[in-house]
Amino acid sequence: MVKVSSDLSGGLPALVMIVVVAISCVGRVNHQADIEDDRVSAPTAQTFPRIDGSTSTEPLNAMVACKVLDVTCHWLDGLFGERRVYPELTGYEGSGLRLAHSGTHGSYVNLIKGEADLILVARTPASGEAQAARAAGVELEIAPIAHDAFVFIVNESNVVRDLTGDQLRSVFAGDITDWSELGGPVAEIHPYQRNEESGSQELMRRLVMRGRAMVDLPQLVVPTMAAPFYAVSSDTLGIGYSVYYYEANMAPRERVRLVAVNGVLPDTASIRSKRYPFVSDVYAVILGNQGADSNARWLWHWLLSLEGQAVVAASGYVPLNQ
Repeated sequence: MVKVSSDLSGGLPALVMIVVVAISCVGRVNHQADIEDDRVSAPTAQTFPRIDGSTSTEPLNAMVACKVLDVTCHWLDGLFGERRVYPELTGYEGSGLRLAHSGTHGSYVNLIKGEADLILVARTPASGEAQAARAAGVELEIAPIAHDAFVFIVNESNVVRDLTGDQLRSVFAGDITDWSELGGPVAEIHPYQRNEESGSQELMRRLVMRGRAMVDLPQLVVPTMAAPFYAVSSDTLGIGYSVYYYEANMAPRERVRLVAVNGVLPDTASIRSKRYPFVSDVYAVILGNQGADSNARWLWHWLLSLEGQAVVAASGYVPLNQ
């Protein structure tokens, strides 16, 4: 069962509780007070929770560790154009500090199996992940910690700059197959998709397709978050999708640009105001059996505190308290 609380306390965001064992109520929560009352100090490198997450939350994961442990972080460009945040952790070797990035589905699996203490993910659990939690006899406690958006990319040479939600659904359902139907040239559309268990694919089904089946084109299914960008950068007839944070901060973006949806380009302002139609959230998830004084629960609450939300903003996400 999913129960959403609309309560806000002290300018802090509501919690979402995914209950997979028994029905539970989510009441008014003052996260900053919880931090001050339950814990004297933040976790150390030796006691820092095992964090896992979606590929797109990797920089936030690193920046949270940098802030809590008081170390420096740097944005660096990778060999193939992707950007990442790297903490300066010299001296922390052997401390047990672990910042993993197993992807959205892998992160849920690791949390349910007890191999992660907290995960930062771009969506709520898919039905299979919720079933796995029920089978394991655990509950997942979920808090939205940032705003993001689901976006579409095309080759920079593509003349189509704006699509409606209905047009996008029709393209990825296989009903619109030629760019000329969208104001472009007479040419076949190549709608790239993500693999079934990816966070992007689940968001595509939930936010965009809304129950419509996607066209079966296995040759256009790509396996990683970077893959749609590589594909569209070399395919002038391609269209793909991702989350805004990854596109804006991490992705290889040569010869790729965003498409407006219903006349609105995704950016920080249109996401914050929700003028852009496909706004999504980023979530911190822990197991319900984490004690009130556990390091994972401390960090879960801290992400929703004023200090935690400042780190969310510094990472490039749209924080909830703005």
